[in-house]
Amino acid sequence: MPPSPRPSPLKGEGGIRLVLEQDGGIARLVLDAPPRNEMDQVFFDTLAELVGSLAGLRVRGLVVHGAGRHFSSGADVDTLKIGLAGEQPALAAHNLLEATSSFQRIAELPYPTVAAIGGCCLGSGLELALACRWRVAAANAVFALPETSFNLMPGCGGTVRLPALVGCGRAVELLLSGRFVDAEEAREIGLVDAVVDRRDLLPAARRLVERVPV
Repeated sequence: MPPSPRPSPLKGEGGIRLVLEQDGGIARLVLDAPPRNEMDQVFFDTLAELVGSLAGLRVRGLVVHGAGRHFSSGADVDTLKIGLAGEQPALAAHNLLEATSSFQRIAELPYPTVAAIGGCCLGSGLELALACRWRVAAANAVFALPETSFNLMPGCGGTVRLPALVGCGRAVELLLSGRFVDAEEAREIGLVDAVVDRRDLLPAARRLVERVPV
């Protein structure tokens, strides 16, 4: 087996990083801005730059996960509200479309994708996880689309992908209430495919990919 390539980090101002690496034929996309792995403008610009290379990878699959305790707390809400409030509406619209396009390109990758979720998976972080084919959660994972708390609605595909998984009625309740769902409830309603011990999170995600015939 050829040696795995070295990690290919992309880093922007503000310290937001995405790391793409390959291990044993399985790629990993790491949200590397702990502790919250918050998605700011630099994150979305970097993802748009990186996502174009994903379709050409010769791998069995892709695992997406966050560095540290959390998957992602979602977008930088303060920055998002400033843009959407009218100070920079054109830029806000561009950013939203760019993020939506990036998540859609992940959803359309020609190989299996698995989100390995520990800790918080909120807002656009959850929308990124929803763009993956499967979701594996650690027992400490919590999920929410809390945008309504900020007088917003999810804008990166969550309003489409969530009903497809949990049904329209439950999706509307989760979208409008913004309430938090723990890992066991997420499994029961079909939001995640499995709940595992935190220590087994990445191995479990890899096993899902490896079950798919080459």
